[in-house]
Amino acid sequence: MNEGEQPAVRYRFSDPVGVLAAFDRAGIEHLEVSAERTIVIYRRTIFDFEVDDGQLEDAQTITVEVFDISPDLDATTDSVPLIETLVEELATTASVDWERR
Repeated sequence: MNEGEQPAVRYRFSDPVGVLAAFDRAGIEHLEVSAERTIVIYRRTIFDFEVDDGQLEDAQTITVEVFDISPDLDATTDSVPLIETLVEELATTASVDWERR
């Protein structure tokens, strides 16, 4: 991994989640790229959000990576807590549990 590069992190929801609908309900900006991928802007950080099984309408296992960290944060900030804050808000909105894989 290059300096400043952040890892992709994999998560699993307890039940399938309609990701785009949950982002809409939570007021989280997103841009659908394909049936399995969306770009998310959350707290001025840009995330790559990909579904590993299924599609955005019924996601259970996802991989999330930070593309660009908020200018409010140091570029060396660990991305995992940022990702987990996004995943927690999504899971809370969808009323499901989640775990890191």
